[in-house]
Amino acid sequence: MPCVPSNNYLIAYNVTPITYQMQTYTYTATFTGMNILEFGFKAVNQVKTWHLDDVSLKDKNASNAEMLVNGGFENGSLVGWQVLCSSIICGTTAGNITQSNCHTGSYCYEGACQNAYDFLRQTFSVTSGHVYILSFWLYTNGHHSQAAYVNIS
Repeated sequence: MPCVPSNNYLIAYNVTPITYQMQTYTYTATFTGMNILEFGFKAVNQVKTWHLDDVSLKDKNASNAEMLVNGGFENGSLVGWQVLCSSIICGTTAGNITQSNCHTGSYCYEGACQNAYDFLRQTFSVTSGHVYILSFWLYTNGHHSQAAYVNIS
C-alpha cells in the first residue's frame, strides 16, 4: 500500500472536533466478503494530535452484532488493528496506544504522525444488503495544518 491518503472517504476532518464528539455513519454492503475500515491521521506535532476511542461497527441485520475487535483499545495494544506507514514516514511521531485524553476506559488511539498520514485499519466481513452502523469518538487538539478521515472500502 502506498503511503498516500484516500481520495474517497466517508467523513473528513481538519481542526475540529476540539472536544470528544461521537461520529456515526450508516453503510449498506453491496457484496458479501471482506471490507476494510480505515482511519487516516495527519498531526502537526506531538502536541497537536488526534484521539480516537470507542470504535464500533454493528450489523443491524444480525442483532447488532459487533464486527470489530478491540474497538475501545482496552487491552492496551493494537490487537485486531493494522497500522500502516508509521515506520516509513512518521519516525518517532507514529500513531500509538495512549492512556492520555481517552474518551472512556484506560486506553485510546493517538494519531500523531507529524506532517504526513499514517493509517489505522481493520478488516471485517460483510453480507450483501446488510446495514452496518459505524460509530466512534474523535477529538483533536486543533491546528489548521492537520487532517483526518475515515473510509470503508
